[in-house]
Amino acid sequence: MSEHIALGKAGEALGVRHLKKLKYKIVEQNYRCKFGEIDVVALDRKTVVFVEIKTRSTKEFGSPLNGVTPRKQRKLAKAAMAYLQEHQLFDRDARFDVVAVEVDSGQERIDVIQNAFEISA
Repeated sequence: MSEHIALGKAGEALGVRHLKKLKYKIVEQNYRCKFGEIDVVALDRKTVVFVEIKTRSTKEFGSPLNGVTPRKQRKLAKAAMAYLQEHQLFDRDARFDVVAVEVDSGQERIDVIQNAFEISA
């Protein structure tokens, strides 16, 4: 396993643990469909939350949030629509959150950005 993949998996585990502390109910991890993958599908009360977890170990490529580009947002939106359709959840409120995980010299910083982006046509 490459160092990059290992960092991503470790960051995802930290992000999920943090979401659970914030009382998110984790419904599914690594949901895959023809449009892509959603790291975490969770419930925050009755709202369906599609969560992208981005992990960085250095500032070299900027904040983890820089990794959620408009192109990535569109892919996430398509995957989220597929999930809602597959599970017949169109009557539920839904949103996109981003969990930014920074791990540097053993120090962890985890930020949850609720409603991180909106989908526009």
